[in-house]
Amino acid sequence: MRHMISHKQKTPKNIQERRLIQLICIMIPFSAMNIMMFNVALSDISEELNVSLSSTSWIVTIFGIVYAIGALVYGKLADLFGIRTLALFGVIIFSIGSVIGLVSQDFYVLIISRMLQGIGASSIPTLSMLIPVRFVQKERRGRALGIVASTLAFSSAVGPIIGGFIVGIGHWKALFLFSLAIVVTLPFGYKWLPKENLRKAEQFNYTGVVLLTITIVSFMLSITLLNLLLLLTSIVTLLVFIIQQNKSLIPLIPLTLFRNRDYRRGLIMGGINAAVNFGVLLITPLLFSQAYHLNETWVGLLLFPGAISAAFLGYIGGKLIDYKGNRFVMSFAISLISVGLIALSTISGYSIIGVSFFLIFTGVGYIFMQPTLVNWVSSTLESDESGIGMGVYSLNNFLSTAISGAIASTMLDHISQVPINPFGAHGISGVYSNVYFFLFILTLMNLVLLYQWMYRFRNKEI
Repeated sequence: MRHMISHKQKTPKNIQERRLIQLICIMIPFSAMNIMMFNVALSDISEELNVSLSSTSWIVTIFGIVYAIGALVYGKLADLFGIRTLALFGVIIFSIGSVIGLVSQDFYVLIISRMLQGIGASSIPTLSMLIPVRFVQKERRGRALGIVASTLAFSSAVGPIIGGFIVGIGHWKALFLFSLAIVVTLPFGYKWLPKENLRKAEQFNYTGVVLLTITIVSFMLSITLLNLLLLLTSIVTLLVFIIQQNKSLIPLIPLTLFRNRDYRRGLIMGGINAAVNFGVLLITPLLFSQAYHLNETWVGLLLFPGAISAAFLGYIGGKLIDYKGNRFVMSFAISLISVGLIALSTISGYSIIGVSFFLIFTGVGYIFMQPTLVNWVSSTLESDESGIGMGVYSLNNFLSTAISGAIASTMLDHISQVPINPFGAHGISGVYSNVYFFLFILTLMNLVLLYQWMYRFRNKEI
């Protein structure tokens, strides 16, 4: 199928593209911040609604589960109904969830509001990748993806900070009021998002959605609760899902996607990139608090340079994709991450400023890698596979972060305090040194995959 802009013929192409990127960069923060923003309010909600803290954590968990499933489903639906329809639908549902949360007086109503927010918010990450892929010219696509990646990185980094500020000066319900501000994007989305010439509508595989939902929910809960039965449930349901998809005339995920060797390689590299970045973001605050005995204010200040550098330099990474190509930017990004991780493994327990400085390397490397991978992975897909293909890519990255978090947390509890890195510090810092070293090994796997790919296409521009 071909995705063509059917209106605004008189608007210059670059102006239309700029408007679309501006629009999604306004929408992204409401989606990305909501993943982490409510963490800071859990104790207040627990006390006010008289529920346990473990129960209150479902406010964050249910959003994450729905967000993961939605990232895939919206990718499939984008091929059937178009980006414009789904983006407006997502904003409306997210806003309804925000209103319900704002007026809620009951814990279960609050959970429903977060489910609705998750349904709406999950439309944004997949669609924000598809908009540059479908509507931005190839020679400017890397820059557009860089801007999107920078906005996502910055929003994720400041989410807890803004959440803490809002709760600190007001009430936790003000988080829903802040989220409701996304409605300002509705008229611009209606006006600017192009209508598409789509293939004939087909039936939707609801059985596949149910099976995949059970698989994802069981898998994420098995990681959260360290429950083997839930993990087995997830595996069995996944096998049933695969069988059902093979037999279905309208599969939710065409399994032929995974016969594409370059697409598979992109999924693996994207998953590793997301897992390494999340692992660093998870363990570094713990390093600051346990090894250096710093309070939350200092931890935030030391994390900020890496986050802000990644946010502002992501645009440069996007421009480099357009000028130098995917091969150059990926090589540079993996090199940055590798240097950052081996340095963190070496200086953990020694220099606080050094740890903060080398977080810039890992953060910038990640933000350079992400749009490059999206640009490359999208190029491996046929036009009628781009929606579901990028939806699977988003889901893959999300699940990779969940696995990374579980493995990193387990390693912190059980790994030796003697560092593998001969220059690393011993004691509690040695534990963190070893986790950073493990993440470094994962990054080297990405380097191997990259050079295997480059060897295959050594005579082609990639």
